[in-house]
Amino acid sequence: MLGRLLDTDLADQEIRDELITMLVAGHETTATGLAWAFERLLRMPEVLERLPDDEAYLDAVVKEVLRVRPVVYEAPRLLDAPLELGGYKIPAGWYAGPYIPLVHRDPAAFPEPDEFRPERFLDGPQNRAQNRAWMPFGGGRRFCVGAQLALLEMRVIIREVLHRLELTAPDQAPEARRLKNVTLAPAKLTRVTARARTPARTR
Repeated sequence: MLGRLLDTDLADQEIRDELITMLVAGHETTATGLAWAFERLLRMPEVLERLPDDEAYLDAVVKEVLRVRPVVYEAPRLLDAPLELGGYKIPAGWYAGPYIPLVHRDPAAFPEPDEFRPERFLDGPQNRAQNRAWMPFGGGRRFCVGAQLALLEMRVIIREVLHRLELTAPDQAPEARRLKNVTLAPAKLTRVTARARTPARTR
């Protein structure tokens, strides 16, 4: 990546900005999402046992992880016009943004929002409220350009890890959230015990 950037006409400052974007917005966020995925799965054996080969269910699990443990907590936008919201008037030039963890717990969009239920993303076409409320990658015209890549990376890595390793959590208590740089990360960084899976015997 750096080699390709150096071959462009970008100034040093622009190259630095591109690298920071890749590392913070492209690497740390997906890595944090994966940490939350394993943190949740290791405390839900009934979900874990359906993985990793049920592709539709794996996709639903990833989406539910990002709903209950969103990696970023807001998607701020600079207002170019006044905004009236909930009885408040916010002037142009201010930043406004949804608090994503709260939006993801809206029972109108996600019934029983405190429950970890990947099935909610399997039950046919999603209702309009759910489509609008699921926003781990922001929304609107500023929707994260790396969203589809991040979802793909999470599915592939979860599948490969579960094929190769047996994972257990040293402590079954759920990990709290803490702010790490720009992400909401597991407080203990998802502590696991990993053992290589024993290959199946062949005759």
